[in-house]
Amino acid sequence: MASSSSPKTSEETFEYICTACANDDLIKEALKYCVECQQYCCKDCLTSHRRISSLKGHSFLENSSVKPQGQPRTLPALPTIQCSKHVGKILDMYCENHDVVCCYVCAAEDHKSCKDIVQVLYNIDRLYSKTGASQATSKLNDTIDTMTQYGTNTYTLLKQLQVSKHTAIKAVSDFRIEMERILKKQEQETIKEIEEEYKMLESQILKERKRFQDYIDDLKNLKQASANIAQLFVGTKLAEMKCITIKDEIKGNGRIKQAEIKFIPSKEMKTTIEKMVHLGKASAIASRKYNLYTATKVCDVIVKLEKDQPFWGCSITGSCIVDDTFIFTDYFNHKLKRFDISTSLIDYCQVPGNPRGVCRVGEKEIVVACNKVVQFVSVHDSLSLLRSITMNHDCYGIAHSNGKLYITDGNQSLYMYDMSGSLLKTVTRVYHRQSPFEYSRQMTFNDKNDRLFVCDDKKGLVCFNAQCDYIETITDPDVRPVGVCVDGYGKVIVANSGLQTIVECDRDGQKCGTIVNLTRENPKSVCVHHGLRKMFVCYSKSDTVEVYDLIWGSD
Repeated sequence: MASSSSPKTSEETFEYICTACANDDLIKEALKYCVECQQYCCKDCLTSHRRISSLKGHSFLENSSVKPQGQPRTLPALPTIQCSKHVGKILDMYCENHDVVCCYVCAAEDHKSCKDIVQVLYNIDRLYSKTGASQATSKLNDTIDTMTQYGTNTYTLLKQLQVSKHTAIKAVSDFRIEMERILKKQEQETIKEIEEEYKMLESQILKERKRFQDYIDDLKNLKQASANIAQLFVGTKLAEMKCITIKDEIKGNGRIKQAEIKFIPSKEMKTTIEKMVHLGKASAIASRKYNLYTATKVCDVIVKLEKDQPFWGCSITGSCIVDDTFIFTDYFNHKLKRFDISTSLIDYCQVPGNPRGVCRVGEKEIVVACNKVVQFVSVHDSLSLLRSITMNHDCYGIAHSNGKLYITDGNQSLYMYDMSGSLLKTVTRVYHRQSPFEYSRQMTFNDKNDRLFVCDDKKGLVCFNAQCDYIETITDPDVRPVGVCVDGYGKVIVANSGLQTIVECDRDGQKCGTIVNLTRENPKSVCVHHGLRKMFVCYSKSDTVEVYDLIWGSD
């Protein structure tokens, strides 16, 4: 059909009309549909899209692909929201495995292993019918109301925060005044002590002066005693003896040789005060409502392979997540085993020695602790061994953060290395020259607060900072950690030896509660996929790994 520039009252009709022109009471035939503008475009409007720089990146569809139902001007049911990760790309894909919408670039990068990923446009009727629109709208409205209430509550919180700030500042001033009062009292006591010392020494000097004056008077009297020759002889001898006595006293320790009062400041007090940057500790407290996970068992994954040792079975001692795959270390069979989100085996590889701990060190790279070897492994299309580093100690648990490797030896030591294998620090003793461990096992690093958690089922959860400085040992009768991981939000998940429980701890390692009681013994490791809300519990001497769904606690 030919295009027309006639007014809206023209007798010409088109199946598709230009949306922009129709708004100006012009009827023109639309040739394409612009996804971003959500408008049909005629030839002239298409030309404008090609000339205006801000419109050049828009996507166009054939009219037949978006044929409207009902009136010609009804806009088609097309997604138009752009991807926050890839500029200019529309969220027009849907992954049914992860229940997320994405652009086609996200689909290619993050969901290439997913089996059920479809285009929204061509599946919208089926997809929309499954969403339960009324329920979704109701839930959305409830969420908006809840968030609005939370927003209102923040005003109260800010007011409380402001009041608490002024209260804290006044407390600082009050504390300073109290310290000044204490110092004033100490000053008065010290001056009093100086006065007492002065009086005591003054009394001794006065007594000594009087004694010397008595000596002088006696000698003068003897000198004058010369009435006759006999008395002169006796007086002379007495004077000689008195002089000898006086000289001996002067030469000896009986005479005060120095008299002064000194004040020696307290070095301990001065050093302590100089070391103190603040008068006290300022702490910000944000009380939050904590929602504990609940775990529901989904299935057991059989991890034993045909080529595994027939009599030994499996012993899964370590685990980690890489994208949407799960990697387990099989100690008995010297293997790494990788499974996909449907818990189907993808591949496996043989490693040197008995693998224990495993952690991610790059986008597509992991590292495994194998006896006295640290083995780097590529996790691209297939598992493949890369370089390795030989250590002079056993390697048990392993963790990584910011180019540093942290390794336990299963005994009483923790080591920190760089990625080339150079030893940076060894921890064998802490306060009072005590070892922080009885048996150092698996560990994990929490990026949310730069805290390293090391399992010791005898002593507790041993905590260090990123420099391997000891912080504390968290002891709790309900926590005997043998496996540990972080869920992606800062929560610490601990598998307990002997207790057969999985407990949830806060980001500092303090226990929040038990999320599941296990029916089997000897858990060895635990890992969590926070995106899928899946938890994998691995056991010693077992051919299966337990899979759990994790659900947030309700508000």
